[in-house]
Amino acid sequence: MSAGLPQSRRRFLRQTAGAALAAPFAARGAAAAGFEIGLAADAQYADLAPAGTRFNREGRPRLAAAADHFASRGVAFAVHLGDLIDRAWPSFDPMLAALSAGRLAWHHVLGNHDFDVLDAEKPQVPARLGFAAARYRAFSRAGFRFVFLDTNDVSLYAHPTGSAPRAEAELRLAAAQAAKQPSAKTWNGAVGSAQLAWLDAECRAAAAARERVIVFAHHPVFPENPHNAWNAPAVLELIDRHRHVVAWLNGHNHAGAFAVRDGVPFLTLRGMVETADTTAFAVAQILADRLILTGHGREPSRELVFRS
Repeated sequence: MSAGLPQSRRRFLRQTAGAALAAPFAARGAAAAGFEIGLAADAQYADLAPAGTRFNREGRPRLAAAADHFASRGVAFAVHLGDLIDRAWPSFDPMLAALSAGRLAWHHVLGNHDFDVLDAEKPQVPARLGFAAARYRAFSRAGFRFVFLDTNDVSLYAHPTGSAPRAEAELRLAAAQAAKQPSAKTWNGAVGSAQLAWLDAECRAAAAARERVIVFAHHPVFPENPHNAWNAPAVLELIDRHRHVVAWLNGHNHAGAFAVRDGVPFLTLRGMVETADTTAFAVAQILADRLILTGHGREPSRELVFRS
């Protein structure tokens, strides 16, 4: 650009160039106006008596009621953010039967309690929840790429005792505990290196397609919390490199949480299993520049504004 141009002219050209670069994202995102999805987390069903604040038997009717509400809204699809069950392989049957009763499309992320089954059954859990080869996936719709991560990829509970992945997780946890990392807990896990490379490739592909990226996971990565994934900093560094990642949604911490980091909203949905007589779920309307969340029960309503 010529140094002889007036400052106002240079500013105008910079703004015009930025708008032109963002325009394909805005145009594709604008087509998603009115596009809704259903969100729930930690139904955590099991045929168990209430224990403390957890009412596991209520997980099935509460999630079924949420599914009915989602269907009445005509949502495009629904997401359960992990811990569909609390324990034991037979718990999957009534939960999945309740969700398949309607014609609503459900997508799951894997939670730590979903692997609270016998060692021989652990490798079958992803397929039981609709995953084919990999334990993570992505798809595109109306200018957005929806990415479903497996934050149990490296963990003690998701792999049989004596397996190589279990041994890797033991080393990773020991290192985190030695470093006095707050999230160095046995109920947390990490996103493995192969999955991080896959996520990077998905983000690059989304950029080439002029799509914004919304990530779903079980474990949070922000704000700092004892429930976070072991390698949350590595995940956040990747998000920092891809400016079109615009939101992160997760479960796991039943108390819920919300924070914004570098313009990206990070939302932890409240656990459906908690309390004797209240539920927690939400309908999210996705617009070009934000996600409008209508909460039900313990889940608050809020707006998640996307970074530009």
